Amino acid sequence: MNITKTEKKGWERTNVTNLLRNRQSGTYYARVKVNGKQKWRGLETTVFSVAKLRLADVEKEVRAQGIAARAETEAGNGNETNVGRFVAVYRQRTEHNASLSAGTKLRREIAIKAVLKTWPDLAERDARRLTPTDCQVWAAKALREGTGFIAPNVKTVRKGMSPSAFNKCVDTVRAVLEIARELGVIYKNPAAEIVKARIKQKRLELPSAKQFEDIIKQIRTAGARWSPDCADMVRFLTYSGARLREATALRWSHVSPTRNELTIPGTKSDSSHRIIPLFPALAELLAEIKSRREPEPEDAPILRVGGSLGALESACKAVGLKPINHHDLRHLFATRCIESGVDIPTVSRWLGHSDGGALAMKTYGHLRQEHSAAQAAKVIF
Repeated sequence: MNITKTEKKGWERTNVTNLLRNRQSGTYYARVKVNGKQKWRGLETTVFSVAKLRLADVEKEVRAQGIAARAETEAGNGNETNVGRFVAVYRQRTEHNASLSAGTKLRREIAIKAVLKTWPDLAERDARRLTPTDCQVWAAKALREGTGFIAPNVKTVRKGMSPSAFNKCVDTVRAVLEIARELGVIYKNPAAEIVKARIKQKRLELPSAKQFEDIIKQIRTAGARWSPDCADMVRFLTYSGARLREATALRWSHVSPTRNELTIPGTKSDSSHRIIPLFPALAELLAEIKSRREPEPEDAPILRVGGSLGALESACKAVGLKPINHHDLRHLFATRCIESGVDIPTVSRWLGHSDGGALAMKTYGHLRQEHSAAQAAKVIF
């Protein structure tokens, strides 16, 4: 039997490739050959079964480091491993992703700018030398100080970054560094352990049925040229649960009275494309709109205005309510459905959610409990 130099120095081979044991200490080590050189890593265990499990992770890490080192050598400088390279890749992937809406792409770009504003030297940093501590330090500072941007004519200045904006920045940093991991420059994503900020649930202050009627009356009789069309939009958003961009994109061809359905082409994501019933109030509204107009082609828009925010806010103030916006009308739709006894998963599908009701449960779950309690009071034994 031939004795190798390694065995003479006190090392025992095992029946697992790249796994050796130190005779004196009994500790297992990984010996991995990368770029023509041997890399040794202690596995910090004397148990063979544990050593085999740790060996696989060590092999991946050492080889990933070898790939990164080779990439740097071939490039002739350190730019190939700088974070700025992966930011550019992230931007490129976002731009060419056909499944992302224009709004999503814009929000991603805003988040990238916020990250680079709060972490000025990030683009020049070597991704291989970024640590979880570096990421945690940035996160704490970004949340505490924010970008320093103050919107024009703002009444109150927020100190630091809002939880939602901060969480988008965290997602961006993770996504950028995940690209570095995919390309073999780093083995683990150092931003994976950042804790996101807790977002406080917005308390919904929505009008009652009577108050909603008063709002519509105020808008319709405001006297402006587009007042009736603004009233139509407010009612349509409330009776359908559609997003503003979805509603303004709808044409008469999307309405099917024979099947009692309305097709809403998704504008936010693929899953937002959906078919909803023509609820009685919605069917009456569409019939009313048609009766007020001359005959229109199938590709004519159902709504003639692009928004009604000003009219809606003015009407709310006139009836003594806190102003609400277009998206609040979507909340009003969901609230009325749940109060009418519709289960949350069904409401979620009508809203175009793809999570099976998780978001709707989080947003409207308390309404189900209130409705349940109100119904329970009617039970008589």
